[in-house]
Amino acid sequence: MVNGEKVILMTKLATYEQSLGREDLDKGKYFKSDYVKYNCLKTLVSTTILFLIVVAAYVYYNLDTIMEKFATMDYIGILRKGIICYLITCLVFMAFAWVLYSYRYMKAKPKLIKYNQNLKRLIDFYDKQDKGKRPARKRRI
Repeated sequence: MVNGEKVILMTKLATYEQSLGREDLDKGKYFKSDYVKYNCLKTLVSTTILFLIVVAAYVYYNLDTIMEKFATMDYIGILRKGIICYLITCLVFMAFAWVLYSYRYMKAKPKLIKYNQNLKRLIDFYDKQDKGKRPARKRRI
């Protein structure tokens, strides 16, 4: 016989898993600190690649000016400015990523708690159903 409450619960679980639950369930695999660190590391790698692309584009765009002043350039000063710009860029993006991913994790946590509660209720339904169908155990003497 179909239990209406069990069907509603299963529908809620399936709907959540198919929509927003995919991302939330992925977040739930991690502790908050691990999730934030992992995504900050991805942000650092992406920022580094993007910074190098921007520098390469700048050099390519200004190649004629760079070639004219090639012998008289202060390479150490340029390198120092480049490193400072890189560090500032990384710090800004890392701070933004830390805030963003902390917020996303905190936003997903209550939904995951509700999902786990519903999942436990569903398991309880199945346990009650199984207890009714099990034959009584015989005692050994």
